[in-house]
Amino acid sequence: MIKVYVVDDEKLVRQGIIGLIEWEKYDMEVVGNSGSGEETILFLRENEVNILFSDLEMPGLSGMDFLKEVKETQPDTQIVVLTMHQEFELIQQSLRIGILDYITKAQIEEENVHVFMRGVRKRYLERTQLYDRVISDNEVYIWITEGSTQRENAVNLLREYALAFELLGDSYIFFSGDCNRILLMHLIELSGRQQSVLVELKQVKGISHNQLKDILDREIKILLFRERQPANYRYTYIYPELPEIKRGDSRQEILSSCMKMEFMLDNSRYEEVMERIKCADLSSEERTAVFYHFNLYWSEFSGRDIRLYFDEVAYFRCWYQWREWFNQIHIAVQKRIGNTGTGIGTMELIHKAIIYIREHMDREIALDDLLHITGMSKSFFSRNFKKVTGKTFITYLNDMRIDSAKKYLTETEQSVHWIAIQVGYVDEHYFRKLFKDKTGKSPKKYRETQGNQN
Repeated sequence: MIKVYVVDDEKLVRQGIIGLIEWEKYDMEVVGNSGSGEETILFLRENEVNILFSDLEMPGLSGMDFLKEVKETQPDTQIVVLTMHQEFELIQQSLRIGILDYITKAQIEEENVHVFMRGVRKRYLERTQLYDRVISDNEVYIWITEGSTQRENAVNLLREYALAFELLGDSYIFFSGDCNRILLMHLIELSGRQQSVLVELKQVKGISHNQLKDILDREIKILLFRERQPANYRYTYIYPELPEIKRGDSRQEILSSCMKMEFMLDNSRYEEVMERIKCADLSSEERTAVFYHFNLYWSEFSGRDIRLYFDEVAYFRCWYQWREWFNQIHIAVQKRIGNTGTGIGTMELIHKAIIYIREHMDREIALDDLLHITGMSKSFFSRNFKKVTGKTFITYLNDMRIDSAKKYLTETEQSVHWIAIQVGYVDEHYFRKLFKDKTGKSPKKYRETQGNQN
């Protein structure tokens, strides 16, 4: 039996759908229903569902986000979208994600629902049998696209040039071994080679399409992240020779390794950790989050504006992009502190003090606080702090506070009094005087000047 799950935030509508359709007539059974996206996802994580009948206008997850999460949770689950009206844009977005079909709730009550349900069953069986079908060629080609828009453009090109293909999941376009490879490469060039990968997979005869998709989702995806280079979009792998992908370091292990001074100052150690980061057990989203903390941690020495981070890395898909980004930070940090003549242990403690200043600059910080957390004497700390930063502790603290105040003045409309408190100055008069001494302008004038420049 085909297992069905019904989702609609209106209980009466759910009951109506379940009661009106003669499920057994189509070899289907309803295994559950719910009124929220969150409850549905929880059910999918623990139970098999073949077809999900779902409304998209529910509290919580937005329609498209919900469909994507369903596909991530149970990739093989097929989706039939329930709509109130023939909403063209919503239906188009849903089709790009890969839904099986759509129907308006009014149509369910009409006599032609039988024709619709027969069509749903037929399309479900055709789609699932595709994945079970055995590959008859020794080698096949897979065009991997980035995003639904490029996939749609690629499909349109293939149809225009009458090149036979099959869709395999949300990102893969499958071609048999006897396809016109020259034409295929030409179409990839037209579509945009920077956003495409062409994989030739050899010695795959006898495996199913479903197995092929699993290989692409696991081994090939990881290998392409590690091996892809900007000048190349074609990659060849031999299925029996694919390496076993071993579990790499966790996010905690990676952060622990790359937030040590030795990582930045010892080149051999840097290369060793880079290799571990390359093979880390991280998803794309985790990688972005973990490396944000790395960027923030070293920002005092690298000079990078952390506000630009997410724009910088938004289109990073492969290791070579991240490696170049790491190298830029590595070079900047080495240039800043590599020639101070300070030992790694001492440098580590000074950096610890700098981070403490950054995290606590909105409150009173005394030199004794820094001596306590570093375990240094006053003279030893002061000498090495200036050697590393080029400033005394008080000057460094005031400069950091004033830099932060500049950002508040240009990026918010908060009062000068509020900004003074946020950056650690209870005395607004003293803040105004210090700000003018540092910038040559009053806070008000600075805000006006920056506003005119923007």
